Amino acid sequence: MTVLMLNGVLTSADEATVPATDRALTHGLGLYETLKLMRGVPVFFEEHIARLDLGLEELGLGRPATREEMAEQICRLSEAGDVPDGACRVLVTAGPPDGTPGLIIQTDRRSFPARPLRVISYRGVRVRAQLKAMTVMQSYLAQRAAAAAGADDAILVDEEGRMFEGATSNMFLVRGGGLVTPPAEGAILPGVLRAKVEELASANGIPVVEAFARAADLRADDGMLLTSSVRGVVPVDSVDGHQLLVPDELLMRLRALVGAAEAASAADFRARYH
Repeated sequence: MTVLMLNGVLTSADEATVPATDRALTHGLGLYETLKLMRGVPVFFEEHIARLDLGLEELGLGRPATREEMAEQICRLSEAGDVPDGACRVLVTAGPPDGTPGLIIQTDRRSFPARPLRVISYRGVRVRAQLKAMTVMQSYLAQRAAAAAGADDAILVDEEGRMFEGATSNMFLVRGGGLVTPPAEGAILPGVLRAKVEELASANGIPVVEAFARAADLRADDGMLLTSSVRGVVPVDSVDGHQLLVPDELLMRLRALVGAAEAASAADFRARYH
């Protein structure tokens, strides 16, 4: 039986309900965070909840539980659902017009291709991308287009062909021994792992530049990496059929740095909440 946490109560996924007037259903008004679980605790919990708080403040929604309550509920659900390692989604619904926000926490195991990804470019940039909003139709359509083309994922581009982000990830171009990533100025989601990769790379002598690049200008000696909290750092094999260089040495180095940061984050969580 699949279980989830609904407003602090463990319940069967088949029996969990929200009001039909919840504005998450009627208006798509709500936010979510997807965290990585390691041995029963979330990774980069503080960073994810900080981003959630910013979104709630901008939407004028109250937080449905304290930080400590969210931490405790995630751990309880991880144990009850027998998902010590995997993904955890924390969803805040706006609630009915005359009610209070709701909180849903889900856990699941996910599998991803072990090989570098084949991606396509998809014209369409998300609106208010800095909010981790429930309205993810742009990403959904991009992923459908990728599947129809026999690809693994999609990169969102604008009318000028500038690359912004993956359908459910951030993007780093590997060029000249350094990293190039689109600026987080509202047009891309300021990903938790994106920020962590920037921080770790800069601190370890890997140059990072925030700038746009066009899909049509990709070179054969360029590399590309996608980052997301659950998948980690993932290499890209090709974009629109154009082969890219998979940067093995840099990929291994970044994965090692991220892995160490994840372990430290999990240890910090246990010390604070567990």
